[in-house]
Amino acid sequence: MSNIKRITRNIKARISTFMLAVIVGASPSYAAGVTAGDILREMPDREFIVYISGMVEGFAYSRFRKDTLEAGERTETGMECIYDWFFNNPGVTLTIEDAFQQHSEHGPSTVLGAMLKQECGE
Repeated sequence: MSNIKRITRNIKARISTFMLAVIVGASPSYAAGVTAGDILREMPDREFIVYISGMVEGFAYSRFRKDTLEAGERTETGMECIYDWFFNNPGVTLTIEDAFQQHSEHGPSTVLGAMLKQECGE
């Protein structure tokens, strides 16, 4: 793939993300300085589960896109690993909470991303 196509795709992805954030009135957590510790302290348990599920969905889809582009064909192995780790792993929420507690100064997506990388590779 040429550099121009890659740059164009990157710009389109950033614009789409920005537009979605504007439409729903959201801002990225890093922009607000939200940390994993803040999430644990401020977010009710039911919202925490939904929040983490949303991040997992984002990481899984991102992994699917990355793997598919690299392979040149539909590749779901990494995405399935992420889904399996989260949805078929009893106690995973407690594991995530523990990680958020241990690394409370970092952004929530950074902590979860590191956990997924350790579990499912890159």
